[in-house]
Amino acid sequence: MRRSLAPSQLAKRKPGGDGSGEDEDWCPEATPKRQKRNTKTDIQECYSSPFRKPLTQLTNRIHCLDSSKHEAFIRSILSKPFKVPIPNYTGPLGLRALGIKRSGVRHALHDPFEEGALVLYEPPPLSAHDQLKVDKDKTPVHVVVDPCLSRVLRPHQRVGVKFLWECVTSRRIPGSHGCIMADEMGLGKTLQCITLIWTLLRQSPDCKPEIDKAIVVAPSSLVKNWYNEVGKWLGGRIQPLAIDGGSKEDIDNKLVGFVNQRGRRIPSPILIISYETFRLHAEALKKGSVGLVICDEGHRLKNSDNQTYQALNSLNTPRRVLISGTPIQNDLLEYFSLVHFVNSGILGTAQEFKKHFEIPILKGRDADANEAGRQKGEERLKELINIVNRCLIRRTSDILSKYLPVKIEQVVCCRPTPLQAELYKYFLMQAKPAEDLKEGKMNVSSLSSITSLKKLCNHPALIYEKCVE
Repeated sequence: MRRSLAPSQLAKRKPGGDGSGEDEDWCPEATPKRQKRNTKTDIQECYSSPFRKPLTQLTNRIHCLDSSKHEAFIRSILSKPFKVPIPNYTGPLGLRALGIKRSGVRHALHDPFEEGALVLYEPPPLSAHDQLKVDKDKTPVHVVVDPCLSRVLRPHQRVGVKFLWECVTSRRIPGSHGCIMADEMGLGKTLQCITLIWTLLRQSPDCKPEIDKAIVVAPSSLVKNWYNEVGKWLGGRIQPLAIDGGSKEDIDNKLVGFVNQRGRRIPSPILIISYETFRLHAEALKKGSVGLVICDEGHRLKNSDNQTYQALNSLNTPRRVLISGTPIQNDLLEYFSLVHFVNSGILGTAQEFKKHFEIPILKGRDADANEAGRQKGEERLKELINIVNRCLIRRTSDILSKYLPVKIEQVVCCRPTPLQAELYKYFLMQAKPAEDLKEGKMNVSSLSSITSLKKLCNHPALIYEKCVE
């Protein structure tokens, strides 16, 4: 019978075994030709490989001890939650988990039931019977503003953000994706628009981003201000691209790179550009689509014949927001191009608007109009205001009175110094005669003289060069 030559089995067959029955037929006397030798030496010489040393016998106790330590070490590593390897990072972990597919009902990006949460959209309630039939992969979710922004929004700003979101998502006016924000200065129009952009870039009722890119068009003096505001309110969560100058080739390359961005993680989803630069390089942006366009100081677009209006109107984007601090409701006829820009179908074409609204309203305002013409003009004006108010929001600075301290004005009169008084009298002697001033012969030199006198009252050093002349 063939026996195993493994070292462990050879050790069991050594003489003087415990008689456990394993290889009981083996006996050294059964082989008279072989002399009795030491079993350990016999194993090493006959059955050990000449190319390696024999294995060392390990006790079960040591093996189990090492194995338990190793398993405990591995278990301690796997039980730790994932942590972003950035010092002091407190942001979200991202849109997707690391290699783990979400299962079950979809959830909102932020908790809609948290205290102070700003909920822009709430799914319709479902009965118990409908919940059994609903498709979990198509269930709408809450749209909640990021808590880092909702915590700093004032009550009127929360209302403004909800208004903007409902307009650009066509929930306020079906088929319309634009609006006009005409709040007065100081009410935080920039912050409200940044909140809108960030919400659209991150979430929607379909549990995915509503848009992938956004463009902010502003005067050249406000490009840097927009860039700083985005960094202030969003921190390092996003990196905008600001363009307000440079060579034509460099700007075109940046704009083409911005338009060609694709995927879930776009490096620079916000473009901030001046009106002049946009007008000169609009062709580069027409090669792709943009989810949202915001026009700051949008009242400059009230003339639909200028090149900037035409360039913006030809941009492939469904959502448009105009920011203007001037009252638009009082001059609806003049600002028809603005309303038509954000909502092209709400007032019809220019010819339809002129026939249905402009001509009756102007005839009703005429001094020679009869009572029927005035009444018809007022009716058409009210109809126009009701239509525009659905996509227009305007608040005055009176709502800030509860946030600002009481205004106190103090007027302090300071007598001029002897030097100022002497220079003032000498300057008047060199001015034009009083008769010329009474006749209204004010010229450029007279206006500059008034400016020089203002500087003299502030400090004589401001007119030192004039005194030398």
